[in-house]
Amino acid sequence: MSIEEKVSVRVLVAMIGYATEQLAIIDDEFKGKLKGLNEVVQWKIGDDIAYYTEIKDQTIKACDGTASNPTMTFEVADVSDALALFTQRGDMDIAKMISSGKLKISGDAAKVQQLGFILDTVGKYMEGLGGG
Repeated sequence: MSIEEKVSVRVLVAMIGYATEQLAIIDDEFKGKLKGLNEVVQWKIGDDIAYYTEIKDQTIKACDGTASNPTMTFEVADVSDALALFTQRGDMDIAKMISSGKLKISGDAAKVQQLGFILDTVGKYMEGLGGG
């Protein structure tokens, strides 16, 4: 893992967090899908990157650090793999990462699937910017 990859992942994490917060404010369809959800999603990447997202009352709050009681946790041991996932470079996607053991998910599997729309929506907006 290079310092550039680590910085890139931190920047992407911050950007994704901000994007989800803003989507919950300005996109009524997205906000509607948040109704009734009360979840804390933890991400752990490499040895020292941790952030979590609180979903409550149709809002999203992204935070650096470790949540005290997450509903689900996503762990990616290798920063390079996280970078490939977040930028959709190569053939890396969540299903392949899970089956290869590069992404570990703990928590309620049904909730994980239920919340998939969040990253899908952010990805669609990113495509509009010429990103992933």
